Amino acid sequence: MRGSSTGPGWKKQALLLFVGLFFACLVLEAGLRVMNAMKERRAREEARVSAEASGEYWAIYDPDLGYRMNPKYGDLNPDGLRDRPIGPKQGRSRLLFLGDSICFNGDDLDDTLVGHMRAELHKNPANERVDVVNACIKGYTNYQEIGYLKKFGVKYEPDLVGIEFCLNDIPKYLMAFHFDENGQIMPGSYSVSSQALSQGRSWPRRLMSHSALLVWLRDHIGLVGNLASWQARRGFSFDYRTDFNAAWKEDGWPDIEKQLAEATALGREKGFRFFLTVLPVATQYQQDYLARDRAHVLMPQRKLKEICARLGIPFYDLYPELSPDLINPDAIHLTKQGRVRAGEAIARFLERENLLPVGRPSIPERAPR
Repeated sequence: MRGSSTGPGWKKQALLLFVGLFFACLVLEAGLRVMNAMKERRAREEARVSAEASGEYWAIYDPDLGYRMNPKYGDLNPDGLRDRPIGPKQGRSRLLFLGDSICFNGDDLDDTLVGHMRAELHKNPANERVDVVNACIKGYTNYQEIGYLKKFGVKYEPDLVGIEFCLNDIPKYLMAFHFDENGQIMPGSYSVSSQALSQGRSWPRRLMSHSALLVWLRDHIGLVGNLASWQARRGFSFDYRTDFNAAWKEDGWPDIEKQLAEATALGREKGFRFFLTVLPVATQYQQDYLARDRAHVLMPQRKLKEICARLGIPFYDLYPELSPDLINPDAIHLTKQGRVRAGEAIARFLERENLLPVGRPSIPERAPR
């Protein structure tokens, strides 16, 4: 009698398949890590060669702020700011504007948000003697901007200080560099800081940050992105963005209030006034999000308004002035038209609130006859 032969049971087949896939993933993970390491090394080398060819790299080390702009790079002035050289006040008034890459970016010095604000202000003859200094540094957070004000900004003797608040400003440091054995910044190593990466991430994001394979799948197939989208259906996509999800959590806001309180106290000591303007992210305009929970979508602006009210800081929310078509695909930075719109809107706000320090040259007393 012929015996019946059967193959492995389905459980055994499933186990073999799982083991095979597991080892295949390990091989792919290892291969991608090697490729990424090679790409990173090549990028650093290219950045180093570029810096050597031009003689400079855009950032230099600062022991208190992490880094600051290199005065010898590009169109930066001798103070390392993206503006024209800053001279003595000579009886003029001065507005110092702090911020990050949103106000640093532009085709030239006049195309930045601050440049458009300055142009709008100077349309009014009453503001002709008001100098506007663009002290925005890409990658800075609220903590670094206030630190810059304390360390460098006060030497410009501002009469009015403005701060541009982006919703990724909650961490102490958003971006960071690696340093070589001599303590020098390594060109090409600019990346999201470990603090920002660790703040408030969902488990898919935490898992993804440790896996080169999952990052590749997200970028090339969308498998991991679909997983995040599945989670986002129960919430909002900004809850899963490493760079600004902390703005929708309570933990970081007490630090922001403390930082702004220090700035206002410094203003009272040094004799300048202080105001704050906040910019939205593009996802805050999504109609389905707003319909579902408008209060939650606009929570960061509400938190800032409450903090500013407690501290007596004039506050301006740019959300009603902007729209998603004025924001770049990264959901944060403004298009050229967006920079114009925001700059002009802030200028109108300053005039409306009578915040402008109108420069009046001092008139010397007449000598007695």
